[in-house]
Amino acid sequence: MARDYTKAENLDIIEREARERRIPVDDFMRFAYIETGGRFDEQASRGPNSAKGLFQFTPGTAAAYGISGRELDAVANTDAAARLYQDNARSLTRQHDKDNRPYLSGKPQPDGLDMYMAHQQGAAGYRSVQAAVAGGSFARADTRANIINNVPREKDAAGAKQFEAYTGSSLAEFKKMSDQDMAKTFLKYWDTKFDHIAIPEKGIKPVAEGQSQQPAAPARVQSHPAAAAGQASQDAIKLTAAYEMGVKYDDVKYAINIKGHRLFHPGVDGKHLEQGYIDCSGWVSELQNATMREINQKAGRDVFGRQDMLAQGMNGSGGIVKKAFDDSGVLLQGQDLFKPGALKEGMVIGVDASRNSGHDHWKGIDHILMVVRDPKSGELQVSQSSGTKGVNTMPLDTYLANNQNARLFASDPFAKARDLLQDRQQTQSQNQDHPTRTSLRPGEQGADIKAMQQALIELGMKDNSGKLLSGTGYYGDRTKEVVANLQREKGMEPTGIADKATLEALGKQQGQAKNAGEAKLSASVAGETQRPVDPLVKQAMEHLQKHGPNGGFNSRDEMQRAAGQIAFEAKVSGMSRIDELLPSTNGKGLIAVERNPNNPLDVNRAYVDKQQAASVPLEQSQQQLTAETQRQSQEDQQRTQTAQTQSGPAR
Repeated sequence: MARDYTKAENLDIIEREARERRIPVDDFMRFAYIETGGRFDEQASRGPNSAKGLFQFTPGTAAAYGISGRELDAVANTDAAARLYQDNARSLTRQHDKDNRPYLSGKPQPDGLDMYMAHQQGAAGYRSVQAAVAGGSFARADTRANIINNVPREKDAAGAKQFEAYTGSSLAEFKKMSDQDMAKTFLKYWDTKFDHIAIPEKGIKPVAEGQSQQPAAPARVQSHPAAAAGQASQDAIKLTAAYEMGVKYDDVKYAINIKGHRLFHPGVDGKHLEQGYIDCSGWVSELQNATMREINQKAGRDVFGRQDMLAQGMNGSGGIVKKAFDDSGVLLQGQDLFKPGALKEGMVIGVDASRNSGHDHWKGIDHILMVVRDPKSGELQVSQSSGTKGVNTMPLDTYLANNQNARLFASDPFAKARDLLQDRQQTQSQNQDHPTRTSLRPGEQGADIKAMQQALIELGMKDNSGKLLSGTGYYGDRTKEVVANLQREKGMEPTGIADKATLEALGKQQGQAKNAGEAKLSASVAGETQRPVDPLVKQAMEHLQKHGPNGGFNSRDEMQRAAGQIAFEAKVSGMSRIDELLPSTNGKGLIAVERNPNNPLDVNRAYVDKQQAASVPLEQSQQQLTAETQRQSQEDQQRTQTAQTQSGPAR
């Protein structure tokens, strides 16, 4: 016979079962809360022939899951409920794969509301409610009665009042509704009720309360700014989910659910990754929701609730940016996006790609991207799904350089969590002067980090993959590897933390390299005069010299390196000359320009990142140029031969 458990024991049983079966603990707890009225009493029973136990198994379901006669056993009832949960999840996803009908929650995958509806109504009842929401009528004759049986009775004054507060309709009005309106109102009631559940013994708070509370700042003794910055970096949340999704789904193609469009695919709505296709707003919805879940998990509380998440298919590109603006009050437009530090990890960028098209999207926005960070390099990138490439990622600087004349808008859907994130002080660190630090640590960013990275680049120090840093100003995993390699070279403990001794050793080696480099540079320049210089390199040098001393670089050696990379990228872009060399709006890149004198609209451009270009040896760039020139020459010859073959002999 089942023994009598305490409430605390029952809570532990439910939590343990959920964790063992990898079921969301909070959702599973809320199921039992609803079924027992918040008492978590395993003896809860509605009568000998009705539902019993922690998860209220009816006789038929109890028999199906092998617990007939043991419904009041907390362990047996909870184990059966977990198996039922998993069976329902499989049933819902299988059916979704067949009919592509949206889940009741509107989410890309079943969430707590979906699973509770399946638990309460059964998988067939769940599909019946889906049918009413989508088509207007329940698919089963018993669904209407089952729904009415799962809302408060009118004689329950408190319950009736709560129902009206949650739905805006009285119970009397509810019972007279059409199938479709009843289904939608029923979902609204349970969605809201689900979110209001609190189980303080397990730290489960109402969604609205959990997402509004901010963590209390711990009292601390005033410390040195460097120490405070180090502590902040260690406590801050490092985001990886969105970037990792870009890697995982980089083979997913673009689709749009408009019949007749060249990117329309029958049976594909562009909103579900499992279809192998997704459109731009569908992709950003996935990224944003995944990041919100990641923040909740790493913060140990619900910073973001269900109302913050994006329901697939319910928000277009403009709608996503507008929602972020409405929630945060943040909206960048035009040149504001190009200011240093303006765009932060997690922000969304909306694009009016079809100006004056007459569509009614908010601000004309018809494309959207999200800013993500490469956790290895620390580089900010943009992730998007576009018509030609599908899911793809590129450096933020490159995107901005290629879209300087586009109508851009940006907002921050993560504004209320910004203080928890690793880049919370990104703007300040890029714009404020501060004294040189005596210790630099992983997770930090700013001018001091960038200066250290540049020194490591100049010394040729590489990461464990044999690559140079790119000088982003962010102390990521790759910077830690390079610092550790420097420490090994100097016979120091390879901690990867740039402490005072490491920075002093770096400074000393940098000074020695500078003296040796000046002599080497003189010899290099002399050597260059003995062999022909590629015209593109020469033109790049001439244009760089117009940008001030050393072309805006730290040394003439850096300027020469940059000229080599500019020439190479220009060659790859099909340019035969460089007519102009312009700085990018954010100051991080250079844009080589070739103009067609007979057509002012015909302009060819090539973009280079200044930090990266300055790190590539001139000799390497010359080798790349030679190889690219030979490749293009061979292609020209092949095209000529093909044309001659197709045209045949002259007559």
